[in-house]
Formats: sequence, structure tokens, C-alpha cells
Amino acid sequence: MNAVFVPTSVFGNACVAQQHLVEPIRAGGADGIEIRRELFPPGALPLAECREANLRSGLRCVYSVPMELWNQEGRLNEELLLHILGEAAVLKPEMLKVSLGCYAGIPGLASEEELILAEQGRLIQLDRLLRKYREKSGPLTLLIENDQTFYGGKADNLKAFFQAVKRCGLDGVKMTFDTGNWIYCEEDPLAAAAIFAPYVAYIHFKHVVRSGGMWVTLPLPEEEDALWRKLLGRLPGNVPRAIEFALPGAECLERYIGMLRSGGSGNKLAAGKGIA
Repeated sequence: MNAVFVPTSVFGNACVAQQHLVEPIRAGGADGIEIRRELFPPGALPLAECREANLRSGLRCVYSVPMELWNQEGRLNEELLLHILGEAAVLKPEMLKVSLGCYAGIPGLASEEELILAEQGRLIQLDRLLRKYREKSGPLTLLIENDQTFYGGKADNLKAFFQAVKRCGLDGVKMTFDTGNWIYCEEDPLAAAAIFAPYVAYIHFKHVVRSGGMWVTLPLPEEEDALWRKLLGRLPGNVPRAIEFALPGAECLERYIGMLRSGGSGNKLAAGKGIA
């Protein structure tokens, strides 16, 4: 059975404690929850409360944090990553999702050996931090998402990063493939799927259309030829799929979970024409 996760953001930005969304998400038939750090109110984060609610429900957990892994100088955001890993040690997610940030390939190297040495120099501290976390707190997969920026969401930069991860043998560093964010960055989602499928461990599904001179995100369409269905056929079938759009109403949750789980049609839901 294909696992489906539900981010807490699908209910909008209403001031509801995220631990109280666990039960509605479980009741809708989801397999996992995506806790969004940006939706916590100011003050102490209720990470332990979310962890306990998740444990009681049996839901798997992704912790989504709006941080860029590499800073504007192309260096690891080490201090911030350490802080976030400390939060993850309390929440106990199986996956931690962040953005790439300002990582780019290394030009002008004469040989594969030189390239590997240069990449190892950039990635070694990331590897150390992840190993240290796993030794103390247990398994964790780091997910890098293609975001909506023209550096962390561009295929060339993401390709350079994941190729470096592969060459250097970093364990547990995978990709969140967001089907709609490619559109915001003027990239072709189908072409991206062909490149990144080997690295994907989690998929965000959304429907993106042009409206009023800007891109907007809508619920998934029902059409059999919708792009999100085509992407399902090109991406790994054994990784979790997540709803990444605001629900038209909480009562729609179960139907969208069913659509993503099967890839087939559910009841007809209103959706515009555009790119999923």
C-alpha cells in the first residue's frame, strides 16, 4: 500500500496546535504527518507533545523546517543545522526536510579525483553531524526539497548536490520532489523526474496554475492526463506521497488521500486547468 502523508499546513494557517491535528489526519486515513516548524506559535516549541501525539496515533512523521542547508557563501549552515537536529532529537521524526540553499557545482577541476576531493571537503561536516545525530538519537533521513527559489529550486544546482552525495557515499541524504515548485522555477517537472528519480524518498503533490500574472497552487485535478499522474509513473512507487495544497474543506481530506494512494480517480472535485 502506498503511504500518504498529510502536512499540517493543508488546513490553512489557523491557530490550531499541531499536536491537535494528529487525530484528524489519522482519522482521514493517512499514514504519516508532516509537522511544519513555521506553523508553531512564538515561544517554546511543543515538540514533545507532538511526538507523544504521533506515538499514540501510530502516524509516521516528517519534520519540515524552512532552512537553507547552504548559506549565501556556499558554506554549510552548521549552527542552524545543529539547532534543528536538536529539535529533531525531541520530535523523533523519521525524516527531516530542508531546502538546498546556495549550493552549486565546482567548475574548472581537471579530473574526477579532484572533483571528489573538493566535494568531500564541502560535505564532510554534514556527514559528521548526521552520523553524530544517528548515534545518539536513532535513524534519520535528511530530505532536500526543490524549493521556489532560483538557486535552491534549479535543477542544475540540485543535480550537482545529489551527484556529490552519491560520489562521496553520504548515507541517508535524499530528495523531496515537489511537483509544483519546478513550475515556479521555470523548470520542467517531467524532465526533473527523469533526473532525480534515483534520489527521491518523499513526494509533494500540488497543482499549479497561472492566475493574475503569478503562479498559484490549487488542489489536484481529477483528469486522467493530469501531470501529477504522469509524474507518479516516473517517480519511485514505494516512497511516501504528501498532499501539498490547502484543502477546500477538511471533509475532502479522505478523498485526496485516496487519490494519492491509488493514483486513480476519486469523486469529482472542483479544480482548475493548469499544471500539477
